[in-house]
Amino acid sequence: MHRELIIENFKCFSEKTKITLGKITVCLGSNSVGKSSVIQACILMRQIYEQASVFKDTQVKEYNIQLNDVYGLQLGDAEHIKSSKNREDIYLKIDQYEYRLASDEHSPMELNVRNGYDVVEMSSHKGLFSKGFYYLNAERTGPRNYQTINSKMVDNCGVYGENTVHLLSLLGNNKVNELRCFGMDENKKVNTYSKQVEYWIDYIIPGIEINADDMTDLRISKMSLRQPALDTGFLSPYNFGFGISYVLPIVLTGLIAEDGSVFLVENPEAHLHPMGQSHIGYFLATMALSGVQVVVETHSEHVLNGIRIAALKNAMKPEDISINYFSVNSHGEDTKHRVENISLNERMDLEAWPQGFLDQEEEDLRTLRELRRR
Repeated sequence: MHRELIIENFKCFSEKTKITLGKITVCLGSNSVGKSSVIQACILMRQIYEQASVFKDTQVKEYNIQLNDVYGLQLGDAEHIKSSKNREDIYLKIDQYEYRLASDEHSPMELNVRNGYDVVEMSSHKGLFSKGFYYLNAERTGPRNYQTINSKMVDNCGVYGENTVHLLSLLGNNKVNELRCFGMDENKKVNTYSKQVEYWIDYIIPGIEINADDMTDLRISKMSLRQPALDTGFLSPYNFGFGISYVLPIVLTGLIAEDGSVFLVENPEAHLHPMGQSHIGYFLATMALSGVQVVVETHSEHVLNGIRIAALKNAMKPEDISINYFSVNSHGEDTKHRVENISLNERMDLEAWPQGFLDQEEEDLRTLRELRRR
């Protein structure tokens, strides 16, 4: 499991900035303060490993890393993602593995990097260097009657969830890792993927049944949904809004992720009711406890609270959960981005509450009180 990530001269991180990692890492803060940059830095590190694996039996030690169209990256020109024009390289370090990524004058949308580490040794540490790697973009695929079946072998839901229905159809009757099975209802004990996905989805968005079928002759996968409480059959996902389509790839990815691997997910709360946001937090913490290192970028206190509930219920240790609060300090022309790690105690209470940290409800209530006094 990775313990820390250090970033320097990448986007908003002009100085060396440490992000503490746990079994589940939560990145919280307002917009444009560096949360997505952490995810992107992890993807760049993953690319370095993949390139090193391709050339492991050769003398090639320098590679070019793509800034666009790989794992959904859209970083543009290499010169535009450096914090300082006076620095030639971007510094990334995860645990003991450190790299300097430099611009390539012949390929402005790539970064050049040298890897001096043994690939087999890197693989033994797993995490970003595992065989499996899982990332879900904030902009996931919305409701669709059909998804195209990828001609290549599919072993994940895709960056946007575009392979989810096909993968669910393929795995349907396969068995899920016992530690990841839904455990809050004695009547829900069938351990196949099709049933476990249904159980977890019902926990997050109550009253939904899912049907996934491959139509291989047409190279499409079809999904339909049903609410047993209503007297209808299975209907188009368009009749059920965005919530299910956005959360389904999160649930399936959590269930399929390789032990010891990393699962990066942006905005798991998107299109969910607050109860669903809390429950997706509970789900992600359960997956982290089962052996998948989870990194979550979120704006939702409900997701965080769901993680804390799961921690208390399942005896997670405070150090298993790393909460990183991203903010900006402005003093005149001097603007600095900060990352503060917020500790939890054994009762899963937050031991610090920085200004601006999940306090908007309190601010709004104060404003309402003041307006009522007028």
